[in-house]
Amino acid sequence: MMTLLLTRLRGFAEDTRGNVTLETVIWLPLLLTVLASMVSLHDAFRYKSLNTKAAYTISDALSRETEPVDDAYLDGMVDVLEFLTISAGPYSVRVTLVSFDADTLNYDGSVRSAGAGYQVDWSQVRGDFIALTDAELAEMTANLPEMLDNERVILVETRTEYIPPFEIPILNEADLFYTYGFTRPRFAPKIVWADSTGT
Repeated sequence: MMTLLLTRLRGFAEDTRGNVTLETVIWLPLLLTVLASMVSLHDAFRYKSLNTKAAYTISDALSRETEPVDDAYLDGMVDVLEFLTISAGPYSVRVTLVSFDADTLNYDGSVRSAGAGYQVDWSQVRGDFIALTDAELAEMTANLPEMLDNERVILVETRTEYIPPFEIPILNEADLFYTYGFTRPRFAPKIVWADSTGT
């Protein structure tokens, strides 16, 4: 009886017919997770690139305007954002004309206070944004270019929803993608909002 048991145990230990199946069961979930992570991360970077290009496209289109910009024009820019990003939405756009006033600087060129010099001429929004204020702009000045006295730039901010093809915890999950870009007006010293009150 003992000899028969030992013979069967020896035969089981030497049998290699199930090795490939066992390794597949162990490694396949890990390989599929890595593959899904790579696809999701690639898609996230692709979508981020689309958002950045869309923000600069809107900013560039605005920079070429010589006529006042109105609500219909801004609604059209939301349609452009939707077309370029091809996301599920919602789509949010904030367009702000930022001016620089050198009178807020000290004589040696140093800034009197954080954000001094940069001012909001007008700010218009679509979607979940709220109009940009001077106080909020002061927190963004590190991301704005150096400007000459009375110079203006068009600041365009976009926000779209991103849903990855595979939600991988920690790596990427459904989120809102925020992008901003700025451009100097090309053919006019500033871009005018159709409503002269401009807020």
